[in-house]
Amino acid sequence: MTTFTVAIPTHDRRETVVLAVRSALRQTRSPEEIIVTCDGCTDGTEEALRALGDDRIVVIELAKGAGYAYGHRNVALERATGEAIVWLADDDLLLPDHLERLDERWGLGDVDLVTTPAIVVAPDDGLEWAGRDWSVPYFRSAFERANTNVMASVSVRTELVRSIGGWNATIERWADWDLWKRALAAGARPAALDDPSVLHFKATGRVQAWPDRVRQNTEWLERISDPVSLRALRPALRRTRSLLDAPLAEHHAYLTRHAEETAAWLEQRERLIVQLDADVADRDAMIRERETTIIERNATVEQQQRTIEAHAQRLADAVAEIDRQRRTLTAIYDGGWWRLRGALRSGAGRLLRRP
Repeated sequence: MTTFTVAIPTHDRRETVVLAVRSALRQTRSPEEIIVTCDGCTDGTEEALRALGDDRIVVIELAKGAGYAYGHRNVALERATGEAIVWLADDDLLLPDHLERLDERWGLGDVDLVTTPAIVVAPDDGLEWAGRDWSVPYFRSAFERANTNVMASVSVRTELVRSIGGWNATIERWADWDLWKRALAAGARPAALDDPSVLHFKATGRVQAWPDRVRQNTEWLERISDPVSLRALRPALRRTRSLLDAPLAEHHAYLTRHAEETAAWLEQRERLIVQLDADVADRDAMIRERETTIIERNATVEQQQRTIEAHAQRLADAVAEIDRQRRTLTAIYDGGWWRLRGALRSGAGRLLRRP
């Protein structure tokens, strides 16, 4: 069984911090201690807490620190004896089974940080889901850009927080987000529960008179402390998740459609590539065929050229022979031999004709 320390930093919110402590005292799985660090409280916070008369409550009075006095939270860290620590805001409430559910998950091992969803309660009692599972890469990426979980919804191994230097007292705001990021960066193994078990009442920017805030927190503590009322409330708390997940579901549907369209486009592209490859292969074969035809035609042309050259040579030889014979005849005619031949032929004819 995991032991738990609930640490509550506060400054002059006596009424709501008492309610927060009561929600921690009423846990079905009791915390080992509830450490309240009073940041320069002047409204009787310490006396009101001691009046609760529970030995598990440890009140540490400190001088007012700068800003949110994040350094004071390291005092609680040093004093903590629980294996896991939960920092509860002084105007938030824990459902009665918050630590019991955490203990069940911590008991499975292999975790250093366990988160639960929280329900943000508006001044008009409207409900809004808050919290994501940091073991899911998509939500882990979103968490790196902005905090997704309220402080009280995170339980972390006490020794791990000590090993990374605890709270950063030098920053002005969102030191809890800084702490969780450093824990995860140091290798903390996260896990998450499904059901909300923290009620978060925003302090910053909350436009609500103090008596109304006290009244609202008191009514909600009574509501979650009554088993019948809590049983009826749980479905309404769970339904708030659908409002948060609706844009995510729509985005998921968009991504699914985009993935399907992309897959279809890739399939069509693959078919086109196959067709283009076939066309290129056909064209390559045609080119090779044409190259063969050209080579054959070139060979035929070369053969015809050789034949023409041979005919031309014979023609040239014949022309030369004609020229030679013409020169011979010219020489004969020029030498008078043709007259002698004519006379001889003429005389021979006369002799033949005598009786």
